Amino acid sequence: MKIFLVRHGESVDDIDDCYGGMADFQLSEGGRRTASDLTKQLVNRGIVRIYTSPYKRAHETASIIGAALGSEPVVIPDLRERNSYGVLSGVNKAIAKEIFGHVLSTVKGKPGDFYSSELLPGAESLPEFNARVKKAFETIAADADALEAICIVTHGNATRSIYSEILQVPGKVDLDLLAITVIDYTRPRLKIESQVGVRVSAAT
Repeated sequence: MKIFLVRHGESVDDIDDCYGGMADFQLSEGGRRTASDLTKQLVNRGIVRIYTSPYKRAHETASIIGAALGSEPVVIPDLRERNSYGVLSGVNKAIAKEIFGHVLSTVKGKPGDFYSSELLPGAESLPEFNARVKKAFETIAADADALEAICIVTHGNATRSIYSEILQVPGKVDLDLLAITVIDYTRPRLKIESQVGVRVSAAT
């Protein structure tokens, strides 16, 4: 089975410079347009089922892909993005500095960084997040076992979790919007076949 792992397109929080994470922003107009362009890379690839996070930015991306492929997306709740930002979720970053300065002053690195051990108030722990993403992946793999190819539309940190915990790829993963990873899955073996918009740095 081929798995096309896709990150969602540009969302409103990207334009408004807000902390995203668990905040459920929809795609921007640009995000819808580029998601539509992406479908040209996915047609005629044998994809028969699309799985998606319930969050609007992923679900809209999956729906655009699904309309082109003739497939209605299947929602997998545990594919949702990590609650990386806790109390900062959905807040404009400049405003957050004003009203949550006392919180941000305690953070040494980038707030909500997947690879940091720092946890913002109200945020989801990394072990908890990794566990539910793994559960989501296993649910999809079992459901799609007999299919030729599927597409999974999710988020940046969910993709990072799949790389580190399931694909066992060392190092830090940097992703463009609408990044695609093509995975060959021959149970129990998983192998990355190709990547577009994905950069992996050496493990430190």
